[in-house]
Amino acid sequence: MNSRDSSPLTFPVPFGRLLALGPLVGITSGTLSYILQGWLVPSMPSTPQGQYVWVVLFNILSWTVWLASLPIAWRVADRVPIRDGRRALPLAFHVCASLVFAFLQSALNAVFKFAVLSVAGQETLLGRPLAFGPLLTWALLFTFEWQFLLYWGLVAAHHALRAQRELRRREVSEARLEARLVESQLESLQRQLNPHFFFNALNTLTGLVHRDPHGAESMLVRLGDLLRAVFRSQVQQEVPLSRELTLLEQYLDIQRVRFAGHLRSAFDIDDEARGILVPVLLLQPLAENAIKHGFGGLAVGGTVSVTARRFGDQLELRVADDGRGRADDRRPISEGIGLGNTRQRLEHLYPGAHMMSAGPAGEGGFQVTIRLPWRRDVSEPLDDALDIPA
Repeated sequence: MNSRDSSPLTFPVPFGRLLALGPLVGITSGTLSYILQGWLVPSMPSTPQGQYVWVVLFNILSWTVWLASLPIAWRVADRVPIRDGRRALPLAFHVCASLVFAFLQSALNAVFKFAVLSVAGQETLLGRPLAFGPLLTWALLFTFEWQFLLYWGLVAAHHALRAQRELRRREVSEARLEARLVESQLESLQRQLNPHFFFNALNTLTGLVHRDPHGAESMLVRLGDLLRAVFRSQVQQEVPLSRELTLLEQYLDIQRVRFAGHLRSAFDIDDEARGILVPVLLLQPLAENAIKHGFGGLAVGGTVSVTARRFGDQLELRVADDGRGRADDRRPISEGIGLGNTRQRLEHLYPGAHMMSAGPAGEGGFQVTIRLPWRRDVSEPLDDALDIPA
């Protein structure tokens, strides 16, 4: 990707506005010049060159042409930029261009002075007959250097604005690339969850086919409902907590078939938390971990509890089980697909604005606590968002 922006950089002030400024600036400058001349040389206003109308006319012509020439110098700076790696030739070009610019401006200044004084009836100047040559010499002596510096000021301003535009464009481009990368990573993590959950459900279903055909049939129907809801939610990264809880209930209904009714669930959800946005399929892998590691091999099953409440400007979610857990286990917790995937998704979705902890619960079992930004869902509700029974 080319990091340089070769598109033209337009002069900041419209050309028409510059022409309109010429008379205004000329009148102001001419008035100040007339006052200053009358103060320093009291006899000046009595001569044609010192009369107010001719002083103002000269300034109007000079300032209007000078302002009109600025976009030309700007365009030259735009066509021949000074960049890293190729500075010598552009610098040499602009040195020549600045000399030409300063000479032309000084020459035009002398032309206007000569024309105005001629029209005003001035026959002599400083004791000599009025002639263009001395006026040109005077203009070169008193205006050439600042016209030269003006050109380089325009070149510097042009390159500063171009560098700022390139920096802004690069920042926008990098932000878009980063957003696409994060979105791609999130989609990859979400796609990773679906087959993981699906194959686990199929393994459970396989174990029930011969042992409990009726239970397997019931589980298959519920699994179909849940998968349809999951795939319909794949277009979103976040859903309201109420919708996520519905998905979790469907998943727990499937697991209850597996545990023949010995799996229990307990929900403690604040009403105001139900409309807060959470990552889709956030709770299901945490509940699966609780079932698998908490009481997956216990005949008596256990309870999966889910709580949601406001914690300052965050939503606090907690998924816990009352199984064997790790209450007496001091080994480091090894994160599988469920916990690892959840942690990565949270880091991508809420960088620096979330918290996730996992460890033994106070009275045995295991719990995962997550805190997310408190952001309410403001989208229009879908008529058939999940397409599953209430």
